[in-house]
Amino acid sequence: MKKYELQNWTFVDGWINTSTEENEKGEIVPLVFNTRAEAQADLDEFMGEIADQIASGEREADHGYSWDDWRIREVAM
Repeated sequence: MKKYELQNWTFVDGWINTSTEENEKGEIVPLVFNTRAEAQADLDEFMGEIADQIASGEREADHGYSWDDWRIREVAM
């Protein structure tokens, strides 16, 4: 079954999935999406929130993210 994850570039570990969620058992697990489109929509929303925070002054401009720091990858489940 195909699933997709957002991967963030980290200095120490390279490309990794840094997003998590709580499953039905209460365990914290990596966040995965059923489709590439769902993953892209989540990333778009996240980056939009960051841009809004910068625009409102809630976040410093140099504390944002670059689109180049993110990618969507297919993962085997």
